[in-house]
Amino acid sequence: MLNIGVDIDGTIKQTQRAAVQVFNEELNREVKLEDVHTFHLDEAYGLDQKEGKRLWRKLEPKIYALGVPQDHAAPVLSQLVEAGHAVYFITARPGLPRIRKITESWLSKHGFPFDGHNLHMNAQNKAEVAKKLNIDLFFEDAPDHLDRLIAADIPTVMVDAVYNHDYDATVPRIKDWQDVPEIVETLEKRKKG
Repeated sequence: MLNIGVDIDGTIKQTQRAAVQVFNEELNREVKLEDVHTFHLDEAYGLDQKEGKRLWRKLEPKIYALGVPQDHAAPVLSQLVEAGHAVYFITARPGLPRIRKITESWLSKHGFPFDGHNLHMNAQNKAEVAKKLNIDLFFEDAPDHLDRLIAADIPTVMVDAVYNHDYDATVPRIKDWQDVPEIVETLEKRKKG
């Protein structure tokens, strides 16, 4: 059985879609999701990095509460848990009580296998957290986190996003969570063999 690490934003949740909606409401703009080509929204809204970060922090609770899960993510992860694998949600979201409550509520509401103990927040270095949890396989979308996970020799699968299309093509990539059971099965066989 495997210990599986799973990022939240951009990996199991369509966070950019929610963020664009909330930023548009706040700034009275009509930016479309397809106009966002980078991980952060600053460029699409004509904000400098500092302004973008400040606005994100202000709107973060609303962005995290909103949003749709990635297709098939919740049922696939639930099936993996039912098959005996352990799933850990590892996110860089701040571990503030309000953000934690919103995150826990969102995971539960959308049917993810959240058990009250498998959420690790404020993971600025996900590779360190993954090492502590003996993660066998990690799912991530953000290039900076991918860099650290790969450098730490943690088997990592990239979840496809517009902002990671130029990322190292040798890193396995999924476009749909339905591809995950086969990846898990292959790794499990390799681990046993």
